[in-house]
Amino acid sequence: MKRLIITLCILTCSILSSTAYAQSFTTTYDTVFFDGSGAGNVSIHNNITPTAGEVTLNWNVVSTNFPSDWVANCGMCDTSNCYNLSFLTPSGILRTCGYSPTSANHDFHLLFNGAAPGMTSMGNYYVRVKIVDPVAMDSAYSTFVVSRSPVNVNTVSKAGEEVALYPNPATTEINLVYNGGADIKTVANYNIIGKVMAVYKLNGNSANMSLDNIPGGIYFARLMDGQGQLVATRKFTRQ
Repeated sequence: MKRLIITLCILTCSILSSTAYAQSFTTTYDTVFFDGSGAGNVSIHNNITPTAGEVTLNWNVVSTNFPSDWVANCGMCDTSNCYNLSFLTPSGILRTCGYSPTSANHDFHLLFNGAAPGMTSMGNYYVRVKIVDPVAMDSAYSTFVVSRSPVNVNTVSKAGEEVALYPNPATTEINLVYNGGADIKTVANYNIIGKVMAVYKLNGNSANMSLDNIPGGIYFARLMDGQGQLVATRKFTRQ
């Protein structure tokens, strides 16, 4: 999975892999990670570049687990407009914008309004956007994963509450983002009768897991620490 990790606090970036491609356009990355701890109003960019001529693209939010206070205070922006997330959910609400190879404006970004008084929720959350060229029938997904934790506050958070799983429903793969301090070492996918379908070894604070050998149905991802203790369970559907 192609990702960009942005850590605002130390002002460093690490690119884990490169561009996400559709035939008529590209997005800079398919997934952007952002550490929003202590952030004010920030634009988290994942720009779109046409590969040949001018394109008119349709896009919509297909899934998000942003808490309600984030939805009310964050937005998505293209070359033409910015839209509050509350006007983009539920999924299916289409927006249209144009991109030209001769223009310097290839903007597409998540506006994270961390300074808003109502922005109180902490944790790892995501918003996923589908971008479509209806003429060439090309499409790509752009996912923004935002982590936010208290700054200079002595609080104890439950590691199991800081786990994001996306997309859900899933078709070919699922992605997990979790608190790196939770010592999560393995994740096991169980079906609804308790049979283990797959086990993955983890490191860092994110994982990408293929679902190619798992039939359609409802499953549970169980994340465990280095001592084999359950940290969190997330339910997902394989289509």
